[in-house]
Amino acid sequence: MLGYDISWAAFNIIEVMASTKYTEKRIGEADRVGLLQTFKFSSQFGVFSYLAAAQCFHDTTDVLMLTTNLIRKDLNSSNIYDSGVALGGLSCFVTPDLARDLASDIVNLLSSSRPYTRKRAVLLLYKIFLKYPEALRPTFPRLKDKLEDPDPGVQSAAVNVICELARKNPKNYLTLAPVFFKLMTTSSNNWMLIKIIKLFGALVPLEPRLGKKLLEPLTNLINSTSAMSLLYECINTVIAVLISISAGGDHAASIQLCVQKLGVLIEDSDQNLKYLGLLAMGKILQTHPKAVQAHKDIVLRCLDDKDESIRLSLFRSLDLLYGMVSKKNIMEIVKKLMEHVESAEGSHYR
Repeated sequence: MLGYDISWAAFNIIEVMASTKYTEKRIGEADRVGLLQTFKFSSQFGVFSYLAAAQCFHDTTDVLMLTTNLIRKDLNSSNIYDSGVALGGLSCFVTPDLARDLASDIVNLLSSSRPYTRKRAVLLLYKIFLKYPEALRPTFPRLKDKLEDPDPGVQSAAVNVICELARKNPKNYLTLAPVFFKLMTTSSNNWMLIKIIKLFGALVPLEPRLGKKLLEPLTNLINSTSAMSLLYECINTVIAVLISISAGGDHAASIQLCVQKLGVLIEDSDQNLKYLGLLAMGKILQTHPKAVQAHKDIVLRCLDDKDESIRLSLFRSLDLLYGMVSKKNIMEIVKKLMEHVESAEGSHYR
């Protein structure tokens, strides 16, 4: 952790990991004798052996082949702490061979009576799939079941894993839309909702009929949530929905709601929210330019924002203004831009 090479202690770390006592399993001490050739337990100084393994073991560590059975023993231990420390440590140094040999043991932990163990096992499966992709297909039905686990922590972990997997190929997870829709309409966990809504944003272009189903619950969330992060993701997904179903239906109310909320974001004192609001407003402009014209004054004010990061988004604001220009407001916009040119500092802004 401090940059020192402790590869010399790899075998000794494994010896401490194999201890039958939890305190010794986690705690070890690097005892300097001669050329630092020993790694033994001491009650005076604490260095976590699984933590040490997580920090110094990697794919090319030769002694990792010796850890399979001791990790399996810890994973299957009736002691929640032993299995927990093994799950946490393995996530840091799992190799393709360890993933192949221990995948079935980790899957068995999905049936544990302890929510903590189930949650850690679900999260570890993501690393297993990365190192050993062949485990995904036979394991996926068990992982899918965890989306309906009675414990919200396990549910959230399963959502995280599946959403990360879906980033590479969303089409493979389209069949899970009904389960995620149920979670979206029943869960009050904002962070889990954000993950689900982002996933729906990726699925909507693949199945336009899904967009029609999502529009009402997303609109309800936009109206009810006070969390800006959730609000932004809802608006982003509504924009994707409106693009996918633009061929039919009157969705003026949903468009106006999104534009109204984006106006609130752009006027917020948080510069990050302001930038995200401009970004999303530009997306709406591409398909519904008339809907954003009423907010030209807000965008114009961004040209004179005191925060440099917002001024650097000048070109994005100009893109918005370009789309907002009409015969009625062109003189007003040109006048404002000319004033900005005269007061702007540096050739970059001009």
